[in-house]
Amino acid sequence: MSWLASLLVFGASAAPLFTSPTPTRSHASAPYRGAFDAPPAFQYRVRLPGGRTNSATHAEWSTPVLVGDRIYLGSAADQAMVALDRTGGATRVRFPATNSVESEATVTDDAVFFCDTGGNTYRYTLDGELLWRHDGSAPILVAPTILEEDGLLLVSAVDDLVVALDADTGELEWQYHARRDPTRHAELTLFAAPRPFVVRSEERDLVVLGFSSGAVVAVDLESGEEVWKRSVGEGRYPDVVGDLVGEGNDVLASGYFGPFVAIDLPSHNVRWRVEAGSAHAPLVTTDRIVHPGSDGVLRAIAPLTGAELWRWDSGGSGALTTPVRTEAGLVIASSDGGVWIVDETTGAEVWRWHEPWLLTSISTPPAVEGRQMVFVTGSGWLYSMLVPTPSVPRRLWP
Repeated sequence: MSWLASLLVFGASAAPLFTSPTPTRSHASAPYRGAFDAPPAFQYRVRLPGGRTNSATHAEWSTPVLVGDRIYLGSAADQAMVALDRTGGATRVRFPATNSVESEATVTDDAVFFCDTGGNTYRYTLDGELLWRHDGSAPILVAPTILEEDGLLLVSAVDDLVVALDADTGELEWQYHARRDPTRHAELTLFAAPRPFVVRSEERDLVVLGFSSGAVVAVDLESGEEVWKRSVGEGRYPDVVGDLVGEGNDVLASGYFGPFVAIDLPSHNVRWRVEAGSAHAPLVTTDRIVHPGSDGVLRAIAPLTGAELWRWDSGGSGALTTPVRTEAGLVIASSDGGVWIVDETTGAEVWRWHEPWLLTSISTPPAVEGRQMVFVTGSGWLYSMLVPTPSVPRRLWP
């Protein structure tokens, strides 16, 4: 399914503290240690678990997660999260579900958390023992956000519902269901939802959420009560489906058709806007914001003013994925198919991969760790690519 188918006022001296949405812990296993500092070469391709699927009418939404010697991944044709072997893609552990698993896994030192398209959330041990399951109703396509210091798990469903669960037991702590916008009752909403984004301060901790109406809403982390609301998304598809990101005192948010805005946390006002939409989160670095457009254009933006620094055009109209920063450059993919490396400073294209004879839409960001990159295509394949190790020159004569 394509993308179209389917705070609190801080004191002047108090800066917000943003919480990373996915604290998955990892380290590259021995065969892949090193740097992703050059264009990779093809290593292997394996079909995802489950039966065959029609790649023209669906997408794979589960982003691969690299942890140690495993790849954690779900698929549209299977009812489980699986841990695959990184060296060849063989299944090591299955974590059964009741519906297809199209969310990303959140992996800690001793547990695997994930959701399925039936709205259920699971906690398993790393060896595959089910610890608890929380039953839901609407499909969930994103990773649950674990807040270990609060003992909470935050989950976003595609029907504008966000729940907070007890991470140890799976019990419901609170839920927030966004009110429907009556002006959009005849419109379709996109089959997606962003992960909750946590902002901490000395006075109050907030969860900032995005919804299909184009609204960005901040709720109290402890109670789930609404604190403030801002309208962001515009156009036929105003849905906020890409993850929200923090930069300085701003929260960055984008409607699918645009705009891309920086919301000042103390005032909740929009500081600047860029006329571009997105299906995925931007990448924030020390001196720029790299925005993956839903129009197939990658834009580097100045954090202070929103001015465009450079742009790179993929040549298609497919939505770009969140850029992955590597020593070789920015790794991105497109729902039109293809993976690229783009120079972070200039926006020049460094490398590309494309198989025009296959339907290879890519709807989730590639995963990169050590010398390895893996990604999933809409035709139901997992690809692994590897930066070659330097060869040792040999004396040929005498």
